[in-house]
Amino acid sequence: MSVEAAAPPQARVTPPSLLQIAATFAAISSTAFGGGQKASIRQQVVKQGWMDRDEFMDGLALAQVLPGPNILNLAIYCGQKTRGVPGAVAAFLGASVPPFLIILIAGALYTKYASNPWVHGALRGASVGALGLTIGNAFELSWDERDDWIKIVLLALTAVVVGLYKMPLLLVLVIFGGVGIVHEFLKSKRAGKQAAP
Repeated sequence: MSVEAAAPPQARVTPPSLLQIAATFAAISSTAFGGGQKASIRQQVVKQGWMDRDEFMDGLALAQVLPGPNILNLAIYCGQKTRGVPGAVAAFLGASVPPFLIILIAGALYTKYASNPWVHGALRGASVGALGLTIGNAFELSWDERDDWIKIVLLALTAVVVGLYKMPLLLVLVIFGGVGIVHEFLKSKRAGKQAAP
């Protein structure tokens, strides 16, 4: 059992202001890239008591299966859970406006300096960093589930069939998501029976 799971549930704090929500997501979206954003969001919203770990993981799952950018979906979910529709709007603006401005500036600079070999070297280095962040993100988000071997097997199999065998994502979602849903259903059913007198 993980330390976080063994700890008592964190008490809810006063809901953050809309400015706090926007500033938090603006800071994350401006400084994290690649897969590291999800772990950064998790650390911020759980640490600040905006939601607990299970609520965040529910939102992450929802953000992954809904259409659109996962990070924006997750930001909107977190904002909505803390302050309703205004919180969702604040999180969306915080998560989308700074990267948009950064991309505009970076795009203009890239167009001007695209032929420079230093630029290509920097981009190759950044892609390696993004890969490292994605792997670190996978460990960060799955660490609390390490005692559930079925989830770990599903995680590993999903990585293999997507990474090596290029299985279509919809098929992956149906097969591995379906197995995960059945596993969680049976697990909650067993927990309910054990809790019953």
